[in-house]
Amino acid sequence: MSTAWQIFNGSNRDWDELLKQLGQTCVYQSSNWARHKASTGWSATRMVKKSGASQIAIQCLVRKGPFGIAMAWAPGGFAGDLSLTDNDFASSLKNLVAARFLYIRFGMMIDFSSSDASLLTNAGFRKSKNPIGAKQSMLLSINSDQESMLSTASSNWKRNHKRSLRTPSSPYMWNDASPDQLESAYQAMDEFKKVEGVKLQMSASDIRSVQECFGRDLVLIRMDDENGKLLSVRGALIQQSTAWDFIAVTTPDGRKTYSSHRTLFALAQECARRGCTTLELGGIDPEKNKGVFDFKNGTGARITTYLGEWETANPSLIRPVISRIVSAKAQ
Repeated sequence: MSTAWQIFNGSNRDWDELLKQLGQTCVYQSSNWARHKASTGWSATRMVKKSGASQIAIQCLVRKGPFGIAMAWAPGGFAGDLSLTDNDFASSLKNLVAARFLYIRFGMMIDFSSSDASLLTNAGFRKSKNPIGAKQSMLLSINSDQESMLSTASSNWKRNHKRSLRTPSSPYMWNDASPDQLESAYQAMDEFKKVEGVKLQMSASDIRSVQECFGRDLVLIRMDDENGKLLSVRGALIQQSTAWDFIAVTTPDGRKTYSSHRTLFALAQECARRGCTTLELGGIDPEKNKGVFDFKNGTGARITTYLGEWETANPSLIRPVISRIVSAKAQ
């Protein structure tokens, strides 16, 4: 018989080790990510459930509001045996966080399968009608050999990479990155691209928090022009064997010189040298953001459709209302 859901009382290191044992490579379930989100008012609650040799675990980021209302958001979702999910999860978490009303949403960033979807449905979860994150992403197999990686790229991507070689400078590790400079670059790119419904900014305080929480697990690659002016920055967060594309900044001058092609491959090579085999390139939207999709697709990465976002609530009657509010605010 399955045991009840319990709070995980181990250290951050213990939590990360458990994720490794359960095969969870999503960086947004890591202790580093929880520490980063704590700076903006989210508190991490970690839950586990065991049954014999099987186990399941999840890290929920919780924020409390007035009147005893709380919201739990768990990007990356459950790790481990999904057959252990059940209808008691919402009530157990509500009791642990001492809330009167609790809305829960989690994003399963694994390949979609109908069997996994059935397990979540049978456990009382409902698929979110208006997800916050992207439904699809792209996964790039990486190694430290540039020619090998170029062999899987499209002919157009290869041509643009070759054009980027006209810039005499080379990409380099940006170990002393300035959050303020990155914020300014984001603002310039946002103004230049004007992608409908997409905000490209990242604040200096957010960048500084990620630097402090992830340390060496944040990899930043920068490329300048011959005068030392920033052209492109690409950054990733490392979680076990997967690197998660996190920062992508290319200035208007950088777009003209195709510098993003070189910084992306330099990032992939550095992550491969650190033991990563996959670079998760982030969400795609071929219709609303075709340019970004074409760039990622040209690398030779494979498209994946995630199991996606699911939700529940306790009491259940508040789920539809809060779901609409959360989705509307995320737009």
